[in-house]
Amino acid sequence: MPTTPTQPDHEAQRMARLHALMVSDSSAAEPLFDSLVRMACEACGVPMALLSLVDAERQWFKAHIGFDGVSETPRDIAFCGHAIAQDTLFEVPDATLDPRFAAHPLVSGRPGIRFYAGAPLVLPGGERVGTLCVMDRQPRSLTPAQQQTLLSLAQLATEALCMRRDLVHRTLAVRSCFEQALASSEARHRAIVEAQTELVSLARADGSLLYLNPAYASHFGRSTAELLNSSLYDLVDAADRGLVRERAERVLSTGEVLDSENRMLSPDGSECWVAWTNSRQLESHGDMLLRSVGRDISARKRAEAALRASEAFLERTGRVAGVGGWELDLRSNVLLWSLETRRIHGVAADHMPSLQAAVRFYAPEDRPLIEAAVRRCIATGQPWDLALRLDTRDGRRIWVRAVGEAEFHDGQVVRLTGAVQDITERKQLELQVAEGERFVRLITDSLPVRIAYLDAERRYRFVNQAHLLRFGLRREQVLGHTRSELLHGAGDDIVTPRVDAVLAGQPQRFEFDEEVAGRMLRMESQLLPDIGEDGRVCGYFSTGIDITERSAAERELRELAAILDNSTDLVVQADHRGQVLYMNPAALSAVGLDADALVKPRQISEFNTPATNRLFAEVIMPTVHAQGVWVGNTTVLVAGAQVLPVSQLVIAHRDRQGRVERYSSVMRDRSVEVESRRLLLREQATLRSVTEALPAIVSAVDGDMRYRFVNSAFERWYGLPRDQILGRRASQVMAPADHENSLAWAHRALAGETVQFERHCPQRPGAPHLSVTYVPLRLEDGTVDGFVGIAMDITPHRREQVRLQQLAQRDALTGLLNRAGFEQQLQACLQAGEGAAVALLYIDLDRFKPVNDQHGHAVGDELLRQFAQRLTLLVRPSDAVARLGGDEFAVLLTGVRKAGHASTVADKVLAAAHRPFAAGALQLHIGASVGVAFGADPASGASGGAELLARADAELYRAKAAGRGRQSGAPVSHS
Repeated sequence: MPTTPTQPDHEAQRMARLHALMVSDSSAAEPLFDSLVRMACEACGVPMALLSLVDAERQWFKAHIGFDGVSETPRDIAFCGHAIAQDTLFEVPDATLDPRFAAHPLVSGRPGIRFYAGAPLVLPGGERVGTLCVMDRQPRSLTPAQQQTLLSLAQLATEALCMRRDLVHRTLAVRSCFEQALASSEARHRAIVEAQTELVSLARADGSLLYLNPAYASHFGRSTAELLNSSLYDLVDAADRGLVRERAERVLSTGEVLDSENRMLSPDGSECWVAWTNSRQLESHGDMLLRSVGRDISARKRAEAALRASEAFLERTGRVAGVGGWELDLRSNVLLWSLETRRIHGVAADHMPSLQAAVRFYAPEDRPLIEAAVRRCIATGQPWDLALRLDTRDGRRIWVRAVGEAEFHDGQVVRLTGAVQDITERKQLELQVAEGERFVRLITDSLPVRIAYLDAERRYRFVNQAHLLRFGLRREQVLGHTRSELLHGAGDDIVTPRVDAVLAGQPQRFEFDEEVAGRMLRMESQLLPDIGEDGRVCGYFSTGIDITERSAAERELRELAAILDNSTDLVVQADHRGQVLYMNPAALSAVGLDADALVKPRQISEFNTPATNRLFAEVIMPTVHAQGVWVGNTTVLVAGAQVLPVSQLVIAHRDRQGRVERYSSVMRDRSVEVESRRLLLREQATLRSVTEALPAIVSAVDGDMRYRFVNSAFERWYGLPRDQILGRRASQVMAPADHENSLAWAHRALAGETVQFERHCPQRPGAPHLSVTYVPLRLEDGTVDGFVGIAMDITPHRREQVRLQQLAQRDALTGLLNRAGFEQQLQACLQAGEGAAVALLYIDLDRFKPVNDQHGHAVGDELLRQFAQRLTLLVRPSDAVARLGGDEFAVLLTGVRKAGHASTVADKVLAAAHRPFAAGALQLHIGASVGVAFGADPASGASGGAELLARADAELYRAKAAGRGRQSGAPVSHS
């Protein structure tokens, strides 16, 4: 203890005795002090212990374990400087939380002391000369048995110090007596070690166990006898054996005291974690032993793993939600930011801010708010939740939600924690969502197509009004069902293979016939797969367009989902003690009770959350008593212990004397608002996806003919990005000719009329045809606010129409014109005024019937095809060649100035008919007869063609009557 001014001689004498203890020559006592320190470690289950001697300025380490490189420390910062002044054990559970030692270099640096327990060394004369103490790197406390053991070892150390001092003057016999006493003491404290719960063992260099205490054997489910001489590595988990062997070799080779952790094998074969303190022990014969003291830390490891998983989870959720965290230690004034917080502020990932620098990120006009909130929280613990403007490092002005709260220790605020979230988009969305929702609805409701979404099980999840009209059912009767269920399998053979393909990820576009309300319609359907982020098909979009009547495309899309009905109010009445008197049916249903349940007394607090009960006690009831009513938001517990947010009205009912005798509470479910908003955002996203999935060019213009919306198909058609289209007039985007042709239809749509027209685009590749529909956009009061334009490519249908028309005028066998096609071309020629310069050759094959009779119709057909080819080669491309039926052919020659020219062609026809025809191995010989008629009366009109054909037919009969194989005909003048 420190000396007083009135006792200088006593202090000098004490210091002299202490010096004698330090310098006295008794090497035999040194193993004793080492043993005492070692026994203190083992008995208390700690990695560090020391025996120190203390004077007025310093403390010296007489013996120690775990303090390599340190031999003394100043007394004013030493733990032992406090322990030496105590009459009993001095214990510090966590040095980092104790202001006396938090800054100690052995706490903040190596070896990182967290726990300390020291017993004073008091000589028989009352002098306090030092301490015996134990330390750990983890916070903890000693058990009563361990405390008593440490005090006993301290007493033994005091006796040893006294003996050391006396040994200078005693004989060897006295030393022998002391050694016997020491052996007895070591045996006594060895028994103490045997009773400890820590795992204690001694092992040879090869790992064989020389000694282990009962706790060691019991922990691994064996007896001491079973484990002696076995290898300690057999109890180590196979994954850690190599590492444990390296650590053991390091301790034995260097003498270093090494703390480590590794996995061991439990009695049931499962792994457990043990923390070890390993040191080297030299035996009297020079052998080196590995001394290990361990304790089971499996529970701590599991807690650490759970903590790491929780921290990782919080980091992930914070990143996904855009929420960053922060923490301010008020003792060290250190501010920590999470990665998401740094991202929001636009700083580097290693940025370390100060509190003042963090506040300067906020807009100057908002800094007083955050500064006042922080000061108030430090002073009173009041949390804050503010929406503030913040200037990021890269110069962006954003909105953030800043929240913070205090953390207390011993009634004092020691730490502030909180979060920051970028809410700029939400702020902007709040202003845009109403206009955006109305605008998107107007567009999608104007699309004249059937639209649906089906999941991977082929069940409808969305249908528009056009689909409902097609089924003749209400929305709730369609959703959740398959097409086959609704149509009882009709058309499955056509649609099912297409659905199989789209669910395999292959887009489909096809046409099929379908009977609806007694009418047979031709439908064009497009199926597009909905592929998730994992690459799997979640469902598919289905669009259907009625191509039987284009007006059917004017069907409007309806709302994607029905509006949720608001729940009825919950009404509860209770007496002044809080006992429930009445609950209306809605309230009973909400909490899962029936009316009979109220026979048993129930407190209204049963149906409140803990937070609401606190609010009732602290705010609601005082307000109701003072003002008679309270209105606000709370949370209640409904069936299944679910938490329901409600807006609540609490009313006090008073008797004639003005005393409150009962309370009424009216609660309205607020969860619908949150759910409705979620569904609305989902509906808006779905509507945008549907618009993009349509196989049509979609746009919306306002009353000034400026584009307000276009889909991706519109961008591709005009070859411009969306940002170069929106806001511009139609005349600035469309080609001049297209705009001029569409302008009249646009004015009709702006006048409130739905119009449909076709537009041919010959300047584009493939000269496409478009079917265009303009549908007026109306405001709630009926005013036209622009129109929606839907353009669909109908080029394939136009081409098919031409192809079918051509097929109707061609002979299927020869490819020549049939009679109808020939007559149409003849009439066209005459109507063009070319009748005076035309000639008609009427041809009949000779001896053709025997070919069919002898060789069959297939050979006859082949002969007709070859003859048709020969005719085609004889005439010009401007002339017409036809098969009128059977073996009769006709040739229309145009631009013929003389009848002789027609006769020349007729001779060529006869020559071609008389040449042999090859059909396989057959050589067939036939002939032909030709009737020639030249010139038609230009004034005869439509009858001129029939008259010309009749004359040629008559000439043919003359040629046949004259012996066949020849031509007959005479010119007729119509000048």
